[in-house]
Amino acid sequence: MKTLPFIVPENESNVRLARLLILIQFLGVSKRGKLLLSIEKLSTYDYLVRNPVLLQKILETVDQGKLMDLQEKEADSIESLFPNRASLYDYSTIKKITYSLIYNEYISVEHSKEGHIFYFATELGREFVEQLESTYFNRIKELSKVLIPLQKFSASQLQKILKSINYGVVI
Repeated sequence: MKTLPFIVPENESNVRLARLLILIQFLGVSKRGKLLLSIEKLSTYDYLVRNPVLLQKILETVDQGKLMDLQEKEADSIESLFPNRASLYDYSTIKKITYSLIYNEYISVEHSKEGHIFYFATELGREFVEQLESTYFNRIKELSKVLIPLQKFSASQLQKILKSINYGVVI
């Protein structure tokens, strides 16, 4: 008997591409025009929107807990009970997706004097995000807006806060 491949819809390449593009559009540039989004921050933000329970716990830790309400399906999912911490540090997959976004001219990059790379959405990328209309993508957009107060933290600070939070099923 042949088994059919199981694809987690949230991990499908086009969904991940769109999710990262949404994050880059909403979080790549500050209100003052400063570029903020490194690969580490992008990976952390992607992890948090895939794990809204953790996002809410981080917001509560930094006294911003009132910014979001969890949906029932987010609080009672297998992913929320057993989040995969390894994906938080998986930069290779995110790099591949950003290469596709750059190739399709949805995002661009800028290098700092220190050699850091920052991502931001192009006009074509912003237009594409505006066209994304589904329950899932609308929720990702909402969660991206909720992440804005966390822009002031570095990726290492966010990861340190995440490590301090007890989450998942404790046996």
